Amino acid sequence: MFNELDTRKDIAIKIIKNEYGLNPLEIKRFTNGYCHSVYYVKVENNEFVIRITGKEEKEYYIGSIKWLAELNSLGIPVPKLLKYGQYDDIFFTVITHIKGKDLGEIYQSLNDYQKKNIVKELSNIQNKISKINSMGLYGYPYSENNKLFVTWIDYLKSLIKRSIDRIIQNGIFNVEIGKSVIKILNSHKEYFENIKPIAFLDDITTKNVLVNEGTFSGIVDIDEICFGDSLLVIGLTNIALISMGMDTNYIEYWLEEINANTEQRKVVLFYTLLFCLDFMGEQGMRFNNEKIVEYDQSIVDKLNCIFNELIIKLKM
Repeated sequence: MFNELDTRKDIAIKIIKNEYGLNPLEIKRFTNGYCHSVYYVKVENNEFVIRITGKEEKEYYIGSIKWLAELNSLGIPVPKLLKYGQYDDIFFTVITHIKGKDLGEIYQSLNDYQKKNIVKELSNIQNKISKINSMGLYGYPYSENNKLFVTWIDYLKSLIKRSIDRIIQNGIFNVEIGKSVIKILNSHKEYFENIKPIAFLDDITTKNVLVNEGTFSGIVDIDEICFGDSLLVIGLTNIALISMGMDTNYIEYWLEEINANTEQRKVVLFYTLLFCLDFMGEQGMRFNNEKIVEYDQSIVDKLNCIFNELIIKLKM
């Protein structure tokens, strides 16, 4: 059905024609995301989203089918699964389109009241997610690749190792910075040892959180559910905002919404550092067999500066 010259967009169009007998009136790729090629599709009297996934990322295709169904059953505003299948080594899912833009795209246009309402919605969603059975394991125990861990610390160490391995591979940052992260991790060992394997969405950050006309409208790109400390995603969102040069009022409202104590706030700072290291490791990486994270010296300098400032704050 496909030939070697077909782009992901060509493949998406062929699947739509084969599955629906329709020619798209409009097809536009969403630029976010490393695991799938995702397109908005408009056909006569309808619109939807199609996600194209290669065999290397099959686990995310399988995870998406599972979790979209389960989260819809919990009343969480995620896309509905319309159709899915496989052509040779290509997997596809067709899902409903939720109106809105990623939080990061419109963040600066939001007022404080709107930001507070969004984090309230996310907090309520995380509470619903937390009821999912953990199997007593951390990380991603439902993953096809068994990305599971006996302790939360083991999972965090795996994230650090992944970042360090990427830094070594790409040769852009000084690999010695990883030692600082490990040292701070060990200083909070007692806190991490007491974390229970509670389910949470770990990628609802400045992306995947949709906002329409200032109001939260839904969550997209659900391939996995993480089990552990839900503060992790707040740290990831924090580094995303900081690296974009945005204010972090949103993070403060989120911490207020969950009544975070002093220790939890410190841990969020650590998670911010952890993902700063992760961002460093991603520079120059190729994802999805086609998308390279481009960088220049200004990005390198900025991430080094953010990293050093976080280290100072964590030592206070």
